[in-house]
Amino acid sequence: MVAPRLLLLPTWRKNRDLPVLLAVIMATGSAWATHAVGLSPAMGAFAAGVLLAVSPFAIQIRADTRPLTTLMVTLFFASIGMFGDPMWLLDHWLLVTGLVLAIIVGKTLLMAFLARIFGQPWRYAIASALCLAQVGEFSFVLATIAHSDAAGTSLISSTTFHAMVSTTILTLLCTPYLVSAAPRVGARCDQWMRRWRPANQPVAVPEATESNHAVDPEGIVIIGFGPAGQRVAEGLLDSHQQQMVAIDLNPDNIEIARRYGLKAHLGDAGRREILEHAGIYQARVVVVTVPDHTTTRHLIHLIRDLAPEAFLVARCRYHVLHWELLGAGAHEVVDEEDQLGRRLAAQVRKHVGTHNT
Repeated sequence: MVAPRLLLLPTWRKNRDLPVLLAVIMATGSAWATHAVGLSPAMGAFAAGVLLAVSPFAIQIRADTRPLTTLMVTLFFASIGMFGDPMWLLDHWLLVTGLVLAIIVGKTLLMAFLARIFGQPWRYAIASALCLAQVGEFSFVLATIAHSDAAGTSLISSTTFHAMVSTTILTLLCTPYLVSAAPRVGARCDQWMRRWRPANQPVAVPEATESNHAVDPEGIVIIGFGPAGQRVAEGLLDSHQQQMVAIDLNPDNIEIARRYGLKAHLGDAGRREILEHAGIYQARVVVVTVPDHTTTRHLIHLIRDLAPEAFLVARCRYHVLHWELLGAGAHEVVDEEDQLGRRLAAQVRKHVGTHNT
């Protein structure tokens, strides 16, 4: 795997633009290569994404390329719409309606059954299944490949292709309504299952729900795992090792955090996507050890927006900026100059006391 090794080079670590450039080159290059050998460019871009996903910069690359998502998604769905044929849909409305209902009902039942196998309660199983009941966008790519007329290699007929495209469009149009109704439908189904369950049958839902909370609601997020962040972790290792999560842009610091046995995420905490991926919503305490004052203030505003209930402790390099961070929303600010003065005074008292004795 060449790409992950390139991203670990010191030169690539220091330059934030190079990983993004590599991602764009890999996506376009893979798309061109697959097209050159007669395959779908989308398959090549998909393969490039799989390769980039194993790199340590995967989350950061996804966050940096997020502004392009809207443009690419718009182009993708516009291409799906251009393949649609309204007149064909009207002529075959009964077939398409049957397919849409079969897919939505069938996928809902299948996903709910799988969720129950993995211990999900009925409320969440039904709600999750409804959110996933649509035809996946990638099926459109597969349908286009199968319908290709190049060299007479078409695997499906025009009728089948139009039916798949029409079904995909309609299920995608239904998705927002299914997602909106999912919590209510899940709650109703859960109530119905509780009434249907025999009175002497034990309820196993509490054990399942306890295992569902993968993110610890008592989590401690440490932003910046340099020397200051490492000292914070060392002071809490004995009692809160499983609750701590470290975020840092330096791969070396992330490696240190993992040696401590902590969950660690490589990326710029100033991006919402990185904080969300690290589970900031479930954090009880957030510690910001970043030395730069402007970055710290930005992080405080962002954390207050994403996790307003979390207790926020921030590092401050200079005493004159202490109140600015408090005003930004930090609950506790550790003033380096104040702490340094206290430490120096303690050393002086210790020396004077020793000298007098």
